[in-house]
Amino acid sequence: MEMQGTWSKDEEGFMTFEPHELQRYYEAVTDKYHQVYNRYLNELDDDEDAYYKALQDGFEMITDYKIIDGREEFATTYITPAYVLDIWYETDELTEKRDYTKGFVKISSKPEI
Repeated sequence: MEMQGTWSKDEEGFMTFEPHELQRYYEAVTDKYHQVYNRYLNELDDDEDAYYKALQDGFEMITDYKIIDGREEFATTYITPAYVLDIWYETDELTEKRDYTKGFVKISSKPEI
C-alpha cells in the first residue's frame, strides 16, 4: 500500500490532509512512534538511550534531506514496524524557500518478511 497527498496548517496550527484518509494514517504512525519513544524516555531519562531503544523495536524518526520521487527534499520520516511516513514542505518556485504551512505526505506499508 502506498498513498500520497498534501497537507496544510491553519492559523491555529492544525493540519488537514488531502485526501482525508491520510490524516488517520499520519496520526496513527506519529502517535505510535511518540508513544514508544516517550515510554523509553520516561524509563531511561536520556534522549539518546530512548532513541536507540525505540530503534531496536523498529521505530525511528529522521529529519534530514532525502530523495523522494527523484527530488531532494528536506523531510521528516517516521519509521514503524508496519509503515514508512515521509512528510515534507512545499517550496516556493521563485524564492526556493520552504513554506512551513503546507506540503506533501507519502506513506508506504513495509513488506512483510
